[in-house]
Amino acid sequence: MAPRYWIVVLAVIIGAVAGVMFFSQPDEVPEERSVTLPTPAPVVPEPAPAPAPEPETVVVPAEPEPEPEPVAIELPGLDQSDDFVREQAGVLSSDGSISWLLATEELIRKFTVMVENVAEGGMPRDPVAFLAPRETFSVVKRDGRTFLNPEGYTRFDRVTEVVTAVDASQAVAFLRLIRPLMNDAYAELGVRDTDPDARVVAAIDVLLATPEVSGPIELTQPSVMYEFADPELEALLPAQKQLLRMGPANGARLRAKLAEIRALLAED
Repeated sequence: MAPRYWIVVLAVIIGAVAGVMFFSQPDEVPEERSVTLPTPAPVVPEPAPAPAPEPETVVVPAEPEPEPEPVAIELPGLDQSDDFVREQAGVLSSDGSISWLLATEELIRKFTVMVENVAEGGMPRDPVAFLAPRETFSVVKRDGRTFLNPEGYTRFDRVTEVVTAVDASQAVAFLRLIRPLMNDAYAELGVRDTDPDARVVAAIDVLLATPEVSGPIELTQPSVMYEFADPELEALLPAQKQLLRMGPANGARLRAKLAEIRALLAED
């Protein structure tokens, strides 16, 4: 009951009691003229009507906005794909350093050749010649023995920084995007019905199989070129030898990023 309604009821009760007390005392009149007046019934006012209930506020849930439809990206031809690749690859790293790896021509063709060579254990020189460090290869001599110079590992710091800065999920999405272009590049190589993703995984597996060497790496020089003194290291595939030449720290970081990308590729 609302507070105001309680006040009205209380006032009515007080008024009724007061009226009964007042009208219950008869007047004194001569006996012959005594007339007993009927006690009037107290007038009880009608109770005030209850206040109308306030209308309930009905909250209508907002309809969810429809999901935006994915925008279809039209791929250019293989010969016109360089600008497209540079534009789309901009999301691979937040610091924009990836642009350094794209400062060449025929990007899809070179990437496809590199993937295929590494998948077979090779190490192509021409497609990545522009990434070669400017510092020359160096060795150190100790007690008549020759070792790979650890200070030379820093020559590969920059490429390691750029590659490890790549977002793995974005890299996989990018590989999905350029898959038709890679198929065209494979067709030019005379290879058809090849799954580019499978070849990327094969290339990654070759590099992940590279042993980790933390100590000094001894070299021999039977001719002009240096070789690993350890027969097991010398028997490694060219791509694996190159990873060793980058040093244990750079190699570990690159393997970690490659493993992350491979795990995402394997999910599909």
